Amino acid sequence: MVTLDLQILTSPTPSVSSPSVLPCSSASSGLSNQESSSSEDCGPSSQIKKAWPETFQIPWTAMPMDIRSAVADGKRPSPAARRQMVRVLADEMRKYELNPTRGQCVTVCRNIIRQYPQSFADLRDNGQVLGNGYTSLLIQIKNRIENLNRTTSFRQHRSSGDGLKRGPTDTYGCTRFQPDLPPEETDESVEQKRQRLEEIYRRDGINGVEKAEVRQLMETTFCLQRQQINILPSPTIADIRKQWPYLFTQKGLYAHFELLTDIKVMRALELAMEECGRAIVEFFSSKPTNADVRTVISLRPDLELSFCIIQLLMAHFSETQEGLILFANASSTAADVERTLELPSTPRLILFGEKPGSCIHKWMISFEGQIICEGIQPSFLSGLAAVFSTFYNFNVEYQAEAASTLEFIQRRFIGINPEKGTKGGQVLSKRTGKVGHRKKSVNTRVASLLKKLMDFEWDFI
Repeated sequence: MVTLDLQILTSPTPSVSSPSVLPCSSASSGLSNQESSSSEDCGPSSQIKKAWPETFQIPWTAMPMDIRSAVADGKRPSPAARRQMVRVLADEMRKYELNPTRGQCVTVCRNIIRQYPQSFADLRDNGQVLGNGYTSLLIQIKNRIENLNRTTSFRQHRSSGDGLKRGPTDTYGCTRFQPDLPPEETDESVEQKRQRLEEIYRRDGINGVEKAEVRQLMETTFCLQRQQINILPSPTIADIRKQWPYLFTQKGLYAHFELLTDIKVMRALELAMEECGRAIVEFFSSKPTNADVRTVISLRPDLELSFCIIQLLMAHFSETQEGLILFANASSTAADVERTLELPSTPRLILFGEKPGSCIHKWMISFEGQIICEGIQPSFLSGLAAVFSTFYNFNVEYQAEAASTLEFIQRRFIGINPEKGTKGGQVLSKRTGKVGHRKKSVNTRVASLLKKLMDFEWDFI
């Protein structure tokens, strides 16, 4: 949560009170009328704070020359110039509000697109505006702002000195790694609530997770869950599961991840597939990076989109499917899987179906050689959300066999983008094929693919 000091808003900022410098006179005349009418509506500081997206002025003097030239000529800027523009816009918007809402960002993006559609709108091949025209710009601005805020929260947590100390991998990307007790609670009261959860589980079993009381108790005891997960030496998953059985459900994993990171993991994946899924497939179809990618592309008609995308990513990074996903017969039970499959110690998503990539009947998550969660939605994406959550919820490094794919999911799909560091402790060398330790820096192969995809998506749209 971002707390603002309203005293700083007792008078408009210079960017509100003075007109922006525009790249060309024709654009200036069109915008100046809108700005003058907006400025007449400005009232007290509270109204200025509420209305700032409507009166927001683009800081043209801070923009790269490529952007100003593109606007003046009614042309499309290069992807690199557009990224610089997004950085400038995000910095300027955060002068008004550190964490602008999606609605506020929409207002800013919509106004930009209305004024400069030829330069910034999402366009079809025939030049028609695609959808509302501002989706790609909105995504870039929101991602930039969220990344800036997440990095700030991360640094504040690392420097606060409060609570238990963990390594940077464990706190990486989290906003509530070790929260304090709720104001109205004590150590004794949250322990009593944990015991109440155990009582409900003994009576109602796993189905109790649907109860409103369970949902509320799990949220109230989140601080105790984190304390017990973060303790050193780290407890086993079996020990945590015994204390918190409802944490090891699909809803429990999702809810804990949201409290930990401020991100709805399933919704983030759904939006990512809607926004860039098709472009990723087209990127690899037009530019296959190796033979394994070409093989996945050849199977594309038979694969569900999200499953196809993960297959393409793993193929591109030369990671084997078994590094993240296992398959079991549709009729198998959890006991069957534990008995017949060699389950590794690191998290795996187990898909149950007639054949890989076909209709999924159900899914499960394995961790430390045992089944820890059985899904309630028979979809690949819901299982992917659950298995990804386990890495953050339980402070787990990405396994070397899938480290690059998982970091790509984290950065592009989930939107956790620290500028430094990685959750991958080891990585498979592309040159030697051997596992080696990586320095705590951003995965260069992931960063390279992200840049290429961003450029491709801009041209693709």
